[in-house]
Amino acid sequence: MIIIREFTLFSTEHFYYIFGYGGLAVLAFYLPKIFKLNIDKFAKISGYFILIEKIIELIYRYIVFNEPFTNLLPFNMCNYTLVLAAFMMIFRSKKLFNLVYFWSIGAVLAIMTPDIRVAFPNYSNISFFVTHYYIYFAVFYGLKYFKFNITFEALKKSYIYINGIMLVLFPLNFLLNTNYMFLKKKPVSSPMDYLGPWPFYIVSLEIVMIILFTLMYLPFRKKTLKTL
Repeated sequence: MIIIREFTLFSTEHFYYIFGYGGLAVLAFYLPKIFKLNIDKFAKISGYFILIEKIIELIYRYIVFNEPFTNLLPFNMCNYTLVLAAFMMIFRSKKLFNLVYFWSIGAVLAIMTPDIRVAFPNYSNISFFVTHYYIYFAVFYGLKYFKFNITFEALKKSYIYINGIMLVLFPLNFLLNTNYMFLKKKPVSSPMDYLGPWPFYIVSLEIVMIILFTLMYLPFRKKTLKTL
């Protein structure tokens, strides 16, 4: 029998998830250093694991919650960031890291205001937090073990590519009756409530995205200048 409890936003249990799964991500991050593991092999294993885990989650949601297939396509920001993060780890790709680094900011919003209905120990809940924390695990892994760096050019490409994806998803949402990247409507009880009504909150998001991407680039600005 599958135990299904309703998830409550900002409950004590929610904060347990934030710190509990966060702690597991930190532990996984230090495993190569603690056990002297090969960083490339460990990265590949983690990448394959998270891709398989995500596929299982989608199948689970389709069978157990009868979610329509159109809602399970990997078009949410965190989903395609996760896929890119996995391939970045598998292939040690600097180009993919550049995108994952900036786009990972979406996982913060997802972790703090999860768009989920069920609580632990439901598999859908576990997978949600594991996959979102994996994005940050991959980002810090790339910085620490792969010694990747961020340039201003990477910032520009990340912003241009994300807007290109939005241009494709905007009409697709109306065609499929979906809400990928929340371009059709805002999620319930989220910081987007302060960004205005549809479609004006999309413009507000663009401004917020520029500010956040710039702030994320600043720690690397001096390193970039030194190489000029």
